Amino acid sequence: MPKGVAGDALNNSGTASSLSSGLTSNANSIYGGLAPTLAAEAAHPSGFTPAQIASQNTAAQESAGGSQAAASGAGGLYAARTKNAGAAQNAIAAGTRAAGNNLSKAAVGVQTNDADLAQKKQQEGISGLGGLYSTELGGGEKALGLSNDALKTSAEASGDNPWLKLLQSGIAAGGQIGAAALTPS
Repeated sequence: MPKGVAGDALNNSGTASSLSSGLTSNANSIYGGLAPTLAAEAAHPSGFTPAQIASQNTAAQESAGGSQAAASGAGGLYAARTKNAGAAQNAIAAGTRAAGNNLSKAAVGVQTNDADLAQKKQQEGISGLGGLYSTELGGGEKALGLSNDALKTSAEASGDNPWLKLLQSGIAAGGQIGAAALTPS
């Protein structure tokens, strides 16, 4: 490898290590704010606020009241037109039952939608907590991988140094001579 590659690779390793530290610090900062919020959302999800539930129930009750009033008005009109006071009672009763059924369905629908919203928020909280680890810390881990690659390149560049090889062979030869001197004949 060309001269200076090992030094450049070591510099790159330092840069990657600094980048990893910065990204990990940023992730920890973000994690510190998001984790408690997501954990609370996962543990205690909320649906609609009481005001929203009241507003939806009021709208359903107004609709049911309007239906019942319309049925009563139409029944009274029918009775007046036919001059038969008892003719409209069945129509009025049917209109009242229908209004009551619609009101019950609307009230149950509000409660069901409230529970669905709470469950959706809970799943988003759980999903968000899982995403904190995989997404935010991934950059720091990738930067450490770059640092390892740079150190490997540096080691490979150092291994091609003829002076280093000469020094290593001298050390090995000296070790063999020393070992032979210590061995009794």
